[in-house]
Amino acid sequence: MTGSPPRENKPCVGDTIGLQFHVSDTELGRIKTVRLPLFAKSGKPIWITSSSYPDADVAVVPLVSPLYQDCKIIYISAGWAKGDLKVRPTTNVALIGYPYGFYDTRNALPIWKTGSVASEPEVDFDGKPLFLVDVSAFPGMSGSPVFGVSPHGVYESKDGAIKMGANLKTFLGIYASMQIVRRKKYLEEMAFGDRLGIVNNESLEIGHVWKARLILETVANIGNVREHQEAILESLL
Repeated sequence: MTGSPPRENKPCVGDTIGLQFHVSDTELGRIKTVRLPLFAKSGKPIWITSSSYPDADVAVVPLVSPLYQDCKIIYISAGWAKGDLKVRPTTNVALIGYPYGFYDTRNALPIWKTGSVASEPEVDFDGKPLFLVDVSAFPGMSGSPVFGVSPHGVYESKDGAIKMGANLKTFLGIYASMQIVRRKKYLEEMAFGDRLGIVNNESLEIGHVWKARLILETVANIGNVREHQEAILESLL
């Protein structure tokens, strides 16, 4: 909601979020657009963050049924994280998002980007509940769901067997950001003066993905769902 890490405690950028829902699953151009306030009239935010790892830049916004009434909803459930696909470094992944805000505006459909797992998925990278992916991603992809995929229908199961499965997808987590390296490039060097130069930010094309377990824990720990529903309904009045 701020575009910055939670620990920086910066003010929110904007106070609403735009949502698009498909009214029909055959005529994709039929869209219901909703602008949802992020704060109740009391000033309380309607979103939830992780209580187990507050530094995670992940927010969950509960939705109440009046927002998507008569719409066609397809959602990621907890069962999507329990797939039989063995995930290891180099496993194929797909991210679904909006690079630089680019998407199919006529049908309100996002863009699929592909890559691969770039760290040990069972290990919390740097002690954080995340793993890395090797992918060419851009601003606008933050918040993208990440799936382990088997594009050719043949995959390794968790027990090591080789199996067949068309369109196999396992929810792995939420893409957050790209690893950036800051490098100083010096313009000149004087014998008795400061070295003058510029700082160049370079992308490693290595992305951070908050693990599915963190997302599911956050959703499960919403707490008083009625309180948040009331806050959302209040904000809509």
